[in-house]
Amino acid sequence: MENKYARNVYPIFYDEPGEVSEMLKQESKVFKKNRMPALLILDSKNVIQYAYYGDSMKDIPENDDLFEIIQKLDN
Repeated sequence: MENKYARNVYPIFYDEPGEVSEMLKQESKVFKKNRMPALLILDSKNVIQYAYYGDSMKDIPENDDLFEIIQKLDN
């Protein structure tokens, strides 16, 4: 695994063989040369509580919306 970090804090993990994206059914579009964005929020028991599968990098959910979902998990 390559050692890279976003903002030198958050680890970035690469799934070069595509095993995780295959398992999570993450769509890939050849013409976009990339996987389509996907975002999963898991609870403390590692159960998916929110799943988002996008059509492009332009329709990613807003941070405030995601934080609201996360805060509800704490309750």
